[in-house]
Amino acid sequence: MSDKPLVQQALANDLGALILDVPENNVIPFIVAFWKVHCAEWHGLDRIRLDKYLLLFRRVVFYSFSWLADNQWNEEKVEAYTNCLLEGPLHPTDRTKPDAIVYHIMEVYFEELEKVMDAASNNNEDDDDEELSVPMEALMRPIVVLSTDALNKTTRIKAKEVLREYEESDDSDNNDDEDLDMELEAMDSDDMEDDSE
Repeated sequence: MSDKPLVQQALANDLGALILDVPENNVIPFIVAFWKVHCAEWHGLDRIRLDKYLLLFRRVVFYSFSWLADNQWNEEKVEAYTNCLLEGPLHPTDRTKPDAIVYHIMEVYFEELEKVMDAASNNNEDDDDEELSVPMEALMRPIVVLSTDALNKTTRIKAKEVLREYEESDDSDNNDDEDLDMELEAMDSDDMEDDSE
């Protein structure tokens, strides 16, 4: 990747946007291959290039959500995408996945999802269509699984923090927030029990 910031940003955006250009049946295999290659090669990168790749990862997460939004949050596609994350970079028990990639995906996950949801809702307002329901529970699954099943305690704690931050930033006052609060409290007490052993 180039050394000039604007060129880096444009390149990361163009590479991430490839997800929207890939034939529909090949999108999930493309995303799987992307994460497989980057997880395998991560430790071979020098420090100078890390920020460039982290930006690329952010753009891939964004365009993955854009692809799901373009497909009206199709249940099968959402499940395929979350499974590809859980079997790939966010695998809770695979210690070969670089922690830096896991943490970065967790950090940008809800930010990029919000951007896509905002853009989709603006498009729906322009088209006067009924608002599409975003399957938040299904989309949250990779982070929830990490918060409960990750072998690394630091990863579990980070996932819980990400979920809590997302919950706090969510303006809606629905009952799902209360359910998530209770789940997070239960998970916190489980981690405290792990510490006492």
